[in-house]
Amino acid sequence: MNQSEKDIQLRRNLKLVLAHNPNYFGNLSKLDLDDLPKPVYEKVGDTFYEELTCVGFDPDTDVLAAIVRIKQQTGYGGGPCTNGSQEYVRFYLDYGDGVWVDHGVSGFNIHDLSMKGELCYAVPIRIKPRKRTKCHDKPVLPKVRAILSWNNEPPPNQPNWPPIWGNVLKRDIQIDPWGLLIGAVLNLGDLTAVNKIDPAVFEKLKKLVEQQPPFPKPPAPYKELLEKVDSKDELGVLRNVFPALTEYSPTKSTNFAAKALAAFDVDLSKFDDFILEPKFNTTYEELHCVGLDRANSALHGVIQIKRRTGYSGGLCKKGSREYIAFYLDFGSGWEYQGTTSVVVHDIPDIPRSGLWYQASLPVNLEEHQKKWCKTRFARIRGILSWATPPTPNDPDHVAHWGDWEDCRIEIKPLPEGVTPGMFLPFLESIGNMALANIDTAGYATGDAMSLEYSGAKDSPFGGNIQLKGGAFFAPPGPKYKIMLKRPGDPTAQPYTGSFTVRVTTWPSDTSVAMPQTATGDLFNYLPTATVKVADGLLGILKGLDDGEHQVHLEFYNSGGTFIAATAPKTFMVDNTRPKVDVEISSGFGNCGKFVEGDVIEGTFWMEDLHAGHVRLSVTPHAEASGGTLTVTQAFPIAAASPLPGLPIAETGGAGKTIVEMSYWNDTLDTIGVLNGADAVIGKWRLDTTNMKPCGYNIRLWAEDRTIVSGGGIGWEASDIEGFCVE
Repeated sequence: MNQSEKDIQLRRNLKLVLAHNPNYFGNLSKLDLDDLPKPVYEKVGDTFYEELTCVGFDPDTDVLAAIVRIKQQTGYGGGPCTNGSQEYVRFYLDYGDGVWVDHGVSGFNIHDLSMKGELCYAVPIRIKPRKRTKCHDKPVLPKVRAILSWNNEPPPNQPNWPPIWGNVLKRDIQIDPWGLLIGAVLNLGDLTAVNKIDPAVFEKLKKLVEQQPPFPKPPAPYKELLEKVDSKDELGVLRNVFPALTEYSPTKSTNFAAKALAAFDVDLSKFDDFILEPKFNTTYEELHCVGLDRANSALHGVIQIKRRTGYSGGLCKKGSREYIAFYLDFGSGWEYQGTTSVVVHDIPDIPRSGLWYQASLPVNLEEHQKKWCKTRFARIRGILSWATPPTPNDPDHVAHWGDWEDCRIEIKPLPEGVTPGMFLPFLESIGNMALANIDTAGYATGDAMSLEYSGAKDSPFGGNIQLKGGAFFAPPGPKYKIMLKRPGDPTAQPYTGSFTVRVTTWPSDTSVAMPQTATGDLFNYLPTATVKVADGLLGILKGLDDGEHQVHLEFYNSGGTFIAATAPKTFMVDNTRPKVDVEISSGFGNCGKFVEGDVIEGTFWMEDLHAGHVRLSVTPHAEASGGTLTVTQAFPIAAASPLPGLPIAETGGAGKTIVEMSYWNDTLDTIGVLNGADAVIGKWRLDTTNMKPCGYNIRLWAEDRTIVSGGGIGWEASDIEGFCVE
């Protein structure tokens, strides 16, 4: 199959073509939209250049990962010295109700590359599942829809959007249930309506429980496992006693397995060849894809689980592990990188197409990176083995249960200006926001590096502010200072607040939490060729005052001599929540009684230096759904005259009793609001016609634009007043 000259030209000019006719390729015609221009050159779902081949999920980390294969050498916008182009993957989950929930977009930069064979890229994203259950309840098994699109980002909240170049892949995954301890709290929560437990107190209790280490799950008794197996399924019987052959001493395990198999009239000698000369069995699991996540320097493998049982117990039990040993070949033979794993369980409701998991392993590829513009390639191999880790340093290892998968990866070049072997420290992000997305005044606009939240706009930072970065070609045993200039300081001073990092050592793949405490003013720089610090965390700034700050890092050798520093970076801090108030001004006022059909009036007020959203609502929503809530006036406190009434924003099927407004600097939002308001005062009116007789609350909720602890947007505040409708 040859590349079409027409396609090459169109890919080269894709953005210009779509600017003139967004339906040039006819992909939007699939969405049944009105007033679409006619397509000129029909093309939908073309996988000649790139293809999404796998999607898997790690229930322990809540990380989804897709594997994308790049198939051609050209057609990607230029070589490694250019900006190239972008491969986007947007992820949706259907939790069983037929509604696709948008969980965000991730991707990677791609170039024209002179490689042999196809290249495999991993595209991970951490999600916040919308649904979990307790381990003994029905498991949460969402469907995943991933949309790959080249150089044309799939729009949000359009799960049926078809890509021009790229494809759509559907898979089923398993969400980790709540642990046993939080399950007990949730059982308590189920009784809140009867016991009148304050929901706010319950939520605080739940958060405290979530922070506790989980109770270890017990292993499933072998008797229990064997009772689920058809006695005619000799392989299934062997599968369930197989861990006994590896978990105990040889004599004990052999005796145990022999007795268990004898009870099912299965002769252990039938499986001598299976046990002594394994030949890769994929009846229960299969490794389908491997690839490299260049951004986080991690190898990923995607595994399909095919059976309902055979994984050592259900979700309330310990289950078993699927191990993947990774190898890379840089041109002189396979080199062992380490072994990772993901936990799996017996799940009776497994879909016919199986469940898809992924496991990842951090790697250090610094010594294999070439200078800017010079790309390097390597072969990758993943070896899958159930219940028993593959033998290390054996790239030809054959597991009893599992298989292996090969591909090729691209090792990105060093950043421009970095010389191989030359020490160079760098600060990568503040509060999970890339430095490139923080302006000179210290405000962030853009999406977070962690891909756990998006939508920062003129946003300051607050809470626990993470500093992330690293150093190229660090000497042995370096140390570093965090230098912080606070508001009013003439110069930067050392910041010595302690924090905790998660350190992974490979090839053993051991991961531990390690406190980082300064000795004097200096922290130990932990990353080495065999040690990786999760997310490159170098410090956490806590309890800062509001105002402009500046930070940089200073590095010292093991003897304490200064060797290099990062450039200072300004960032704005806001650790003050919005001030809010809502009042009922008509009738008997707050806590007053009204008759169905009355029009209730009141006022609201919000003040914050970095105002974001304001929402007025009447609760409970279901009983109030017949009413109509309207904001009749809203204006800045300093404004000369009020703005006219604002239209109603209906959300969540709650009728017309929710009004939401945005106060972004220098912008108007979709329902028409003030510009650049730091303080807003307004009036509201509620028509109670068709509202059910009940006790109600008028609630005012406000959120500012602060990036809080690197994990989301907005300090929140709320106020509430009650009333009755009779």
